[in-house]
Amino acid sequence: MAQRVLVTGAVGYIGQAVAQRLLVAGFEVSGLARSESGVRALRARGITPVLGDLDDATLLADAAATVDIVVDAATADHAESTAAFLEALDGTGKTYLRTSGTGVYTDLGAGEQSDAVYTEASPHVPAPVVATRYQSDLAVQAASGRGIRTVVIRPSMIYGDGASEQLPLLIRNAIIHGRSIYVGSGANRWSNVFLPDLAEVYLLAIEKAPAGSIYNIGSGEATMADIARAVATLVGIDGAESTTPEEAYGVFGRRWVEVALSSNSRVDSHLAREQLGWNPLGPALLDELTTGSYRRVWAHKGDPHDHVAHH
Repeated sequence: MAQRVLVTGAVGYIGQAVAQRLLVAGFEVSGLARSESGVRALRARGITPVLGDLDDATLLADAAATVDIVVDAATADHAESTAAFLEALDGTGKTYLRTSGTGVYTDLGAGEQSDAVYTEASPHVPAPVVATRYQSDLAVQAASGRGIRTVVIRPSMIYGDGASEQLPLLIRNAIIHGRSIYVGSGANRWSNVFLPDLAEVYLLAIEKAPAGSIYNIGSGEATMADIARAVATLVGIDGAESTTPEEAYGVFGRRWVEVALSSNSRVDSHLAREQLGWNPLGPALLDELTTGSYRRVWAHKGDPHDHVAHH
C-alpha cells in the first residue's frame, strides 16, 4: 500500500515541486490549499486537495491524522502551525519534515563577504530577525524524542522554473526601474540549490533520514553582485549597480534586504550527500538565469506595466 503524504504549500514553489516528485515516486499525496483555485490546481495534478490554512490547528491535526508523513513546505516562519503539527503527531511514530532555510545563518553583512561556512553542527547564535525560525528548527529536532520522526530541511537560495523566493523580486525591480542592484560591494555570498535537486532531498529524507536530522542544502554558491549582473543580462540592462542598504530597504523592505539581499548564507551539504546519497545534477544558478528557464519565463516581459512591484 502506498504511503500517504500531506504537503503544505502544495500550490507554492517548493511544495509543488516536492508534491510532484512524491507522486512520481508512488506516494498518495494530499495538499493544503488556501483557495478554491488552489484546490482546482491540485486536483488537476492528481493531488487530493485539503482546503484550509495554517492558522486552523484543528484542520491541521485532522489532516495529519489521515496520513503517514507530513511535509511542511508552506513557510519557515509560522511557528504556531509547526507547534500544532508536532502536538498532533506526538507519539504516533509518523514522519514530519519541516522546511526551514539557510536564512537562519544570515549575518546582516551589508553586502560584504564572510568566510563562515556552516555545517549542521556549527555553533550558531542567529540574528534576531531569524531567531524564531531557528528556534522552530530546534523544537522540531527535539520533538524526535516524543515519538515523531522529525527532519528539518534548510534549503539555501532555490532557483529553477523561472522562479524563486528571491530572484523574481530582483528581476521585477530590474524590469520596472531599469536597474539591477546589489548592496555595498555585493561580495556577500549565498549557497544555492536547483529546485528539482531540492525536491529529491525530500524524497531521500523520507526514505533514509534518521529521526532528529537537520540538513543544510546547497550545491553551489554565488555572490549577490554576480547574480545582479546575471539579472541585468537577462533583462537587457547594461550592468548592475551598487546601492546602500537604506536605498534597498525602500525598494524591497528592510527585513528582506537584511535576511537575503545583503547577507551571507554559506553552507556545507556533506551530511545530505553522505547520509542520504544526495547527488545534485542541476545547472549552475548563473547559467540558469542567463540561458535557462529564466530566459524562457522573463526575457520577453519587457513592458514594466505587466509587473507589480513588491514592497
